[in-house]
Amino acid sequence: MLFSIIMSDLIKKLPFEIKKNKMKAGIFLGLSAYWGIIIVGTLVQFN
Repeated sequence: MLFSIIMSDLIKKLPFEIKKNKMKAGIFLGLSAYWGIIIVGTLVQFN
C-alpha cells in the first residue's frame, strides 16, 4: 500500500522534474545514445 502511494507520487512529480531538468535530461539521453551506438558498433565489429 505504501509502495503504491510512493510510486504514484513519483509518477505525478516526474513530468515536473523532466521539465525542470530538460537540459540535463537531454544531455544525459544524448550521451547515452552516443555511447550505446559506440558499444554496439564495437561489439558488431568484433563479431
